[in-house]
Amino acid sequence: MVKLPSLRVKLPAFLQDRIDRHYLDISFSRVAPLAILITFGILVGLVFNTGVGHPYDKVIHIGFFALLTLSIHALFCCRLRISAVLAFGMGIAGEIVQGLLPHHEMSLPDTVANGVGVAMVVALIALIRSEKRQAVQDEPAEELNLDQMGLEPVPTRYFSGQSSDGSRSPSEK
Repeated sequence: MVKLPSLRVKLPAFLQDRIDRHYLDISFSRVAPLAILITFGILVGLVFNTGVGHPYDKVIHIGFFALLTLSIHALFCCRLRISAVLAFGMGIAGEIVQGLLPHHEMSLPDTVANGVGVAMVVALIALIRSEKRQAVQDEPAEELNLDQMGLEPVPTRYFSGQSSDGSRSPSEK
């Protein structure tokens, strides 16, 4: 497998004070999806008039901004707040630009759909993070007390057929 080069850029000092992570990962694998999505968004949203009908238009907005949020999230080394604000800000800016173009119109439902796409990804990532955090914090489960439950351990091993003391089971003699 080909390993693509990675370039790490140190952020300016005024940003470093506000951001916990001091690096922005500008590797090809993180920049390419974002560049493709931004190009697609500009071409479909601003240049071409696709004429997609009402319910499908909102589905495209939700999916596009969910993917955009994931791409920005990867670029900013997993800073969820930054990726959510940038993606939603790009959605608002895109709607404002559409309002200024002659054959396009700005719409509040599109902005809401953009926000839903961003919120879905933020909620999913937050859920995954909380589950991982909870799994790390959980202590190992206590050993089961079979005597207390009135049960006995199985006397034979599953694959070998030998009992725990080394003798063969009655079915193999």
